Amino acid sequence: MGVIPEALLSHLSENTKVDYYSKVLHGKKLFYLLMYGISENDRLSQRTLEDTFNDPVFKLLFNLDQSESVCRSSIPERLSKIDSDFFKQMYECIYEQFRELYTETYKLKYNLIRVDSTIVSETCNKLMEGLSQLRY
Repeated sequence: MGVIPEALLSHLSENTKVDYYSKVLHGKKLFYLLMYGISENDRLSQRTLEDTFNDPVFKLLFNLDQSESVCRSSIPERLSKIDSDFFKQMYECIYEQFRELYTETYKLKYNLIRVDSTIVSETCNKLMEGLSQLRY
């Protein structure tokens, strides 16, 4: 998270207009919430994201107003309305940062590769389907 420039988040929020009607869950905050939630929780849910956002430690880490809070139902509502291009551009930027930080040797040593999660998910589903048919 430390390699993501604050200015980039602000710039992308402005260019994609993700904060146009948002009162609390601005694009930057939602990005922080999702990234932190993924890294800190085994399973993401509306409840865990609500608890994470309302946690004083989260607010302190990301320099957010301690008095702000969100309710569980506002998170999926916000996710359904936000421009996905904001996250796409964030991903591209983070990938470029990663690519510049680590050498090919380092990436190979730790098996750090770029994959399409849809392909991984589909492959896993097909494998599970095949294994379940073998049992019968």
